[in-house]
Order: sequence, then C-alpha cells, then structure tokens
Amino acid sequence: IEQQILRQLLEAIEEVNETSGLTVSYLEDGSDAFAGFKSYGMFDGVRAMLVLKGNRELAFLKEKVGYYGEQLILKATELGLGSCWVGGTFDRRSAVFEPSPEEEMVCVVPIGKVAQSSRKERMVRADRPLSEEEKQAMQLVQLAPTAKNTQKPVFIFAGDKIYAGVADDEPFDLVDLGICKLHFEIGMKQLFLQGHFEFGNGSIYKRS
Repeated sequence: IEQQILRQLLEAIEEVNETSGLTVSYLEDGSDAFAGFKSYGMFDGVRAMLVLKGNRELAFLKEKVGYYGEQLILKATELGLGSCWVGGTFDRRSAVFEPSPEEEMVCVVPIGKVAQSSRKERMVRADRPLSEEEKQAMQLVQLAPTAKNTQKPVFIFAGDKIYAGVADDEPFDLVDLGICKLHFEIGMKQLFLQGHFEFGNGSIYKRS
C-alpha cells in the first residue's frame, strides 16, 4: 500500500479507536496466519490486514467491531483498496497478532486486491409498507459484506419504529449486526434523514 494511502488508513484507525474504545491495529504482514487455509475461495495471497479487537470487558464489543470495522472498510474502499471480512479460516494463535491478555481478537480484514462475491438474503419484516427512503436504505444494507458471507440480521419495521436484531447463535452474528446497522444509517443519511441505532441486539433506530 502506498505510503500516502496507508497514512490516511492509519489516521482512520486511530479515529475509530478513540471514538469506540476498540484497539484496532494495522498489520503489514499477517500471511503466516493464513498459511494452509482457504476462505470460501474468496481471496488468495493475504498479507496486509486490519486486526479488529478490543478489551474483553468493552460493552457491545462484537457489535462495535462490526459497526466501526465497516467504517474502516468503507474508508479503504474510498482509498481504492479491496477488503474482505474474515471471521474464521485463519490461525488465531499465530504469533503475528500478539494480542494483550485482556484483549479479544474478533475478526481480521485483509486489505488488497479482492474479488468480490456475496449472497443476498431477505432481511426485512414489516407490518406496513416501507417508505421509498427505507427501501433505498435496505438496498444498501443488502450490499453490506458480512463476517461469514451471510446476512442474518433482520430489520423490523413496526409502526413508526425500526428495530435491528440477529439470532446470535453463531460467533460472528453480532459483528454482522453492527455492519448492517452502519449501512442502514448511511443509506438514510444519503437521503438527508438523520438517525442512528443504539448498540444492542434488537435495539431501536432513533431519528434525529
């Protein structure tokens, strides 16, 4: 990665850590952790990556990893870099990561030339017709990558309220929830509708 681009990425990481309380780091060469692994046939030659981690006691750790990690992925995309969420198929015990005892490493995000491949699943439950703005926001949610290449989070439109939740029966479900919440918020903001989700499974979307 060119130094000018890397500098902007590192600045974004620092800003995310200050805002979220996470301890995300950039690893220039994490290839040893991927030796002998294949991940869904999606990428090859992994080297540089983001290590998404935080203190084990941090509230909503996994959901924040999804939400703020996706901010970094969008920044990487803006900088012309490819990326991919990886929740498994790498050696978490590899010495290249060097997490502190109080940290939990949740996911990694390889940065480089990545062929994109994703599956779209229905994510909406509603007791009313969606507005055009909500439909467009959900289209952006459906474009969101997820840690296991699935989209399990569900958005519930009930009256004037919007909720987002996930079954949380697999290790990375809450990470995926954070990713999808961010994409919904961005979609609404692009339509000049401000609001945000609280952290928490099943939390409500609050309009500004």
